[in-house]
Amino acid sequence: MPPAFIDVWVNCPDRATAEAIADAVVAERLAACANIFAPIRSVYRWKGAVERADEVPLVLKTRRVLFETLAGRIKALHPYETPSIVATDLPLVEDRYGAWIAEETLDT
Repeated sequence: MPPAFIDVWVNCPDRATAEAIADAVVAERLAACANIFAPIRSVYRWKGAVERADEVPLVLKTRRVLFETLAGRIKALHPYETPSIVATDLPLVEDRYGAWIAEETLDT
């Protein structure tokens, strides 16, 4: 059975943080690819107050089995006390693209 793939979404406080995380996890083969988006405005509740912040979304393409290891590495590199790290299953991935993700990430 082919490996299951996910997109891992991480909101970063700035582009430099997104690039540092992307560089590290791709170099360490925890993700095959990183997409860094334009800044967004986030509104969220934190410690009893409604907060607003500009953030830079980062999406990482990887295997589902690497999620826990990848999340741990992101937490080690991320400045937030509780970073948003969420995964979306990719139920359909084109065969050659899936083979590329599998080839470029750690084999578990």
